[in-house]
Amino acid sequence: MTATATAGSLTSIVARDGRVTRLRETWPSVFGLVAFFVVWEVVIRVTNTPAFIVPTPSAIVGRFWTQLPDLLYELSYTLAAASIGLLIGLAIGIAGAIAMVQWRILERSLFPVAVLIKLIPFVAIAPLLSVWLGYQLQPKIVLAALITFFPVLVNCVTGLRSVDPLAVEFFESVGANRRETLALLRWPASLPYLFAALKVTLHLAIVGASVGEYFAAQHGIGHVIARTSELLQIQSLFSAALLLVLLGITIVVVTNFIERRVIYWHESVLTSGGRA
Repeated sequence: MTATATAGSLTSIVARDGRVTRLRETWPSVFGLVAFFVVWEVVIRVTNTPAFIVPTPSAIVGRFWTQLPDLLYELSYTLAAASIGLLIGLAIGIAGAIAMVQWRILERSLFPVAVLIKLIPFVAIAPLLSVWLGYQLQPKIVLAALITFFPVLVNCVTGLRSVDPLAVEFFESVGANRRETLALLRWPASLPYLFAALKVTLHLAIVGASVGEYFAAQHGIGHVIARTSELLQIQSLFSAALLLVLLGITIVVVTNFIERRVIYWHESVLTSGGRA
């Protein structure tokens, strides 16, 4: 057997073992979800609970499938507001983190303001934003940005500072300036922390946009939830919530996929299966 054939066999074995490992890690979650929905279905049917109180999962899925085109149309408004707000929150968080790491005086002066904004109850200001900015996308975008920027800011500051002091001294010894040290040393070190923040902020952006739509909007999943709850259309309400759940699962899968490709060299990826 040649060395090439041996290497190919080893690669196929490693890939197969990786698939088996992922299957073993996945099936408990799948089993738990299936068992939960089966128990839910059985309990509702046995107790004869009215559908306007708690519908069965089968009824929710049926209504979801029937209303899917309309729900996807409403979701487009939510995604638009959440995406723009997320981009603004990312830009503010990353730029603020870089500025705070480069100049400590900015951290001492701006970080308390960031904490103050984070402590604002966003449910309370959502109606005010609608009064100030109208009933279009603007208040939802602002709310999504306000919710998402703080986790990005904190994680980026931590990541930019999580470099080996000896590495910083080496860069200084070879004459690297602040910009070069930031681009070649601090920024790569911050990427794992940035992805950790993204796993939280991507969902927060959807939540922020939905909350804004719940209080004042003409379109969006939040508007659908508010309207159906007022009319006691519980199956439709659960259908809208189901769409958000599926969106959240998709976000997790896509984010993990991108993370494994971008920071494949980091311990957090290597210890979880690498790029497979």
